[in-house]
Amino acid sequence: MLNLVKKDLKLLKKMNIFVLFYVLFICAMGVFASNNILANIIYILGMITLIFASIIYTNGYDDKYKSEIVLNSFPIDRRNIVRGKYVSLIIYILIVCSGILIFTHIVELVAAETSGRSANIWNAILVMNISLIFYSIYYPFYFKVGESIRSFNAILYVLIFVFPAITGKLMKRLENTGQLEKILNIDINKISIYSLIFSLIIFYISMQISKGIYLKREF
Repeated sequence: MLNLVKKDLKLLKKMNIFVLFYVLFICAMGVFASNNILANIIYILGMITLIFASIIYTNGYDDKYKSEIVLNSFPIDRRNIVRGKYVSLIIYILIVCSGILIFTHIVELVAAETSGRSANIWNAILVMNISLIFYSIYYPFYFKVGESIRSFNAILYVLIFVFPAITGKLMKRLENTGQLEKILNIDINKISIYSLIFSLIIFYISMQISKGIYLKREF
């Protein structure tokens, strides 16, 4: 399983550099955002985008070069293939969140004047919750249908890039209707901590389901 995780991590070096620069540029804008909610959304969106891009690239590589067929021709426990994908996701989340936390702190220190703030640990915890829950649903389908999920990935990839514009319009609408102030009064941090326990449980259950699905799959 360790070698499978290493393989996925090495593939990240070949990922589209445009996505990385796009995310870093967006996150840098968050440091200068005067609206705290907008800054949070920017950081969360940036982290989620990079995590998603990492998963799409590594899984897409496996589909393109039929890596699963090759792996299943070796005496490898299929359950380790599934575990490898789930462990890789955890590592992607930690790398991406840590990277953006460090990057935005550097931007904040270097910039002469900033009206906002850098990303914080609460942004990372929320992203972890979202990612764990989303991929807890995603991976059982992925291990069931394999490369047939590409169309869904393409649609989601486009939505991520248009999401900033949609978010901007939504925030203006919330502000005009007075709903934005109510959202500010919600203790998101406390909710995130409790949700993290729930997310990890769901993630573990999802991994067990994916193992069962993958063991029955024919190649």
